Formats: sequence, C-alpha cells, structure tokens
Amino acid sequence: MQGRFIGESAIRPLVDVPSSVARPDEQDILGLIDLIYEAGIGNEDWPDVLRRLGDALGGEAVVLRRLAPATPGPATMATETDPDYVDRYQAHYHRLLPLLSLLPRLQPGATFAHSALIPDAEYRRSEFYNDFMRPQGKDHGLYWVDFARGSLSAMLSVWRPLRRPDWDDEQVRVLRAIGPHLGRALRIERGLADAGGPAAPEAHRPAAHLTPRECDCLGWIARGASSKEAARRLSLSVYTVNEYVASAMRKLGAGSRAEAVAMALLCGAIGG
Repeated sequence: MQGRFIGESAIRPLVDVPSSVARPDEQDILGLIDLIYEAGIGNEDWPDVLRRLGDALGGEAVVLRRLAPATPGPATMATETDPDYVDRYQAHYHRLLPLLSLLPRLQPGATFAHSALIPDAEYRRSEFYNDFMRPQGKDHGLYWVDFARGSLSAMLSVWRPLRRPDWDDEQVRVLRAIGPHLGRALRIERGLADAGGPAAPEAHRPAAHLTPRECDCLGWIARGASSKEAARRLSLSVYTVNEYVASAMRKLGAGSRAEAVAMALLCGAIGG
C-alpha cells in the first residue's frame, strides 16, 4: 500500500476527517485536544492521554518521545509496550531508526505513515525492524514530528501489527488535526518547566493584557471549577463568568478553555 504524507498544518486546523463508521467524531477529537492541553499543564497523565489517542486512531501502541531540554518526566513514554523495550530503544535503537536521516527535511508538525518516506521492503530489511520492532509484534507506524531551533524536539508514533491494515487517509487526517495542539501543549509544558512552575515573572505577562476578572475566572477553571462554581466563588453570575472566559480565549487566540488555561499559566497571567 502506498504511504501518505501530509506536511505542516495550520496552527488551528479544522477537524475535517471524512465520515466513517470507525472514526472518532468531532467532539471526540476536540475532547482529546482538551486532554492534551490538560496534560501539558500537569492536570492529566500523559500515558492516559496517549491511550486515548491510540484508541482514536485505531493503534495498538503509542510512543511519545520528548527530546527538547527542560522537559519534565521521562523522555520516552509508551503504552502497551514492555518497559524493557523502552530502555533498549533509549540505549541503542533510537540511533537505528530508518527514518532518522530523512526527518530534517520535514516541516514542523509533519504527519505521515512511515511508508511515505521509506519503502516497506527496505524498512523490513533494517536492523531496527528485525531486532526491535518485529519481536514486539509492531509493524507499521503513523508518525507526528516537531522541531525546535532546527532540531527534532518531539516525535509521536502509533503502531499496528502486520495483521492489521496500513494507515489510511482518515487516520492521517485525525492526527494532522491533533498534531498542532500536541506540539503547542509540549511547548507549554517545556515553558512551565523552564519557569520552575506555573507562575512566571511579571515581565513575561502576555501582550493580550488579560483583565483581573478574566484572570480570576481562568484561575478557577484551572483548578477544575465549573462556571457555576467559579461564579459562586467570585460572586458573579454564570453568564458573566462565561463572558470573561470567552473574552480571555479571544485575547489569547485559544480554541478551548483548556488551551486558554494552558497559555495563561505559561505566560504567568494566572498562578498554579
């Protein structure tokens, strides 16, 4: 089967996955994007989010490598994978990935099935496949890659066994819709780690200039409060809280409450 490649996507892509019985619907994808931002700010566990992502894409294993400096937690996280293989990958096999020499020519946020860059026959002759992937029962991968300052900063791979069909355009497009948000959440995570926590110095406040009330409302949302609970805490109406949150989202260019909270935490507009 011919591989497919979809390069850099827009910062805020439309969810334009074709109709299919097995595909996640738009609300599923948007909910997953929210969870990704929650993981970026530390309110969700990455392995749980990766499992949800694997389910949405129809994958049997998901691996996320966070390569940029100052990333908290393990550099490699994997679902449905023997931890011993994760250690082997980090110690040796990451240098043998057949795609490695081809990645620098890609754009940040590139999404592709591995067969788009390397023929299956060549891939299956490689040491990486025969000594590392094949013993795990993993055969074909769907990838998303990101770069920082010209170097690979993150790579997500979703795997299926040989008995399953190769990736089709629907799954590539789902990951293409999610990828930019994954990259942004990882940058937010790194930014929070660089700042030593959610609160950043006053000098790093955003050009968006959130009002005190907008910050108050986002602060309660960040703590897991509903609009109703935030309204009670702030002695406001639910309608007013929703208006403040919507205004903050517009100023920050955020597509969801979780994204707005993540961005506000990163730039120090609200504390942890």
